[in-house]
Amino acid sequence: MAVMLITACTSKPNLPPTDTIVAVKPIASGIIASSEKYSYRFFRDGTPQEYQRYKTFYERFHQQASGVKVSFLVKEHEVTAEYLVVVDKRKLDAGQHAVLVNEYKAAPIDNDNLGILFKAQGFWSSSHAPELAAPYRLDRPVVVSVNDKTQTISTLGTIALIPLLPLFPLVMMYGCATGPCV
Repeated sequence: MAVMLITACTSKPNLPPTDTIVAVKPIASGIIASSEKYSYRFFRDGTPQEYQRYKTFYERFHQQASGVKVSFLVKEHEVTAEYLVVVDKRKLDAGQHAVLVNEYKAAPIDNDNLGILFKAQGFWSSSHAPELAAPYRLDRPVVVSVNDKTQTISTLGTIALIPLLPLFPLVMMYGCATGPCV
């Protein structure tokens, strides 16, 4: 029995350090971002305030955004997507800059850019053909980084942290699906 448990734990799939999202499928409860091998499902219901915060931000500032950087933090099959929107400060007036800093907690990335962080909760699984269908394919695939904090038991019975792949965290991803992603 112990050998079966150890074998089961060590045979758990490990995500790669990066993944390439090739399709995004909106669903009633959120969004499914898929690579050729994995699907990442994020739901609005878990954090409706964060979804609304992103939606409002996108409506007001999408033209000033120069790109996004997406990271997935993984533990077991749970995924937290961190969606860092990069905004060019040179495209902002003083009022817009104040709103980003005060309402969205924008932080400097470098001399020319601000970063605004959004998060979404979800899980990952194997990809399914209907989620990869032509209507959901991105014109430009998005590479995401993955940090897997999954604790797995090795054959020696020790606990190890396994680094996980960078994935495209399709947080509230319609923004990335329609705009540039970095």
